[in-house]
Amino acid sequence: MQLPILRPAPLVTTHAEAFRDLFENRCQFRHFENYLTGLMVLPNKSMANMTRCMIESSDKTNLSRYFSKDLWLQDQVNDRRIRYMLRETKQVRYAKDQSALILDDTLCEHVGDLFEYVDRHYNHGDGHYPLAHNPVTSHYVSGPVRFPVDLRLYRRYEEVTRWEEFVHKHFPKCEIPKGKKERTKFHKEVDAVLLQDAEYQALHQQFQTKIALAKELVEAAIRRKLPFGVVLFDSWYLVCAQGCGWKAHLFGGPPYQCGRPSSADPC
Repeated sequence: MQLPILRPAPLVTTHAEAFRDLFENRCQFRHFENYLTGLMVLPNKSMANMTRCMIESSDKTNLSRYFSKDLWLQDQVNDRRIRYMLRETKQVRYAKDQSALILDDTLCEHVGDLFEYVDRHYNHGDGHYPLAHNPVTSHYVSGPVRFPVDLRLYRRYEEVTRWEEFVHKHFPKCEIPKGKKERTKFHKEVDAVLLQDAEYQALHQQFQTKIALAKELVEAAIRRKLPFGVVLFDSWYLVCAQGCGWKAHLFGGPPYQCGRPSSADPC
């Protein structure tokens, strides 16, 4: 049995005031405090469970409706959080060249497909395709200071472009293969035709690879003046910025100095 949330946690009350000016009124700010408290104290951190545990809320949809609307200034809150963390940890952080931005993709598995953009993504660990979201994340590490920075949601090419829908439109008599190799071969056979469709072409241009999303995260960290000198990354990609002087390390491999890439460089 989970205990009800009667008021925001003391730790939340202490630090949340730094974000007060980003909210239009006290009710919005209390949603923010309650949400942070739920993330900290509840084993089940779903939005539905948080609202069940909040005694003061008469309408159990208030929290989810607030975070789903434009009133929730997600980017501004995240920018403020990062500046606040950097200010509060200034005395214990390591030097810039000893600090790192870690990039990785993760799988947030789900049991249902009602979530927006949920899809079957490849799990590198067991070779299966669980139903999940697949965010690409950045994480800051500087000695004892460690906190998440940002994320970008990766969406599969076929989901972004509604590939199967356009295949049925242009090739109504063709059966789409289920096997990975057969499907890849079928892509090569039909995609040239699909790209002549203006609507499909527009969706095709919206697709972003994990590498592109990772580069966005690095650029966003630089704009925020996050003091890091090393980029750490998982083995599924290599982030390279020509001429920027970053040091990049492949997990479990030798250091790689980004700069003017040679013909052997993986980027």
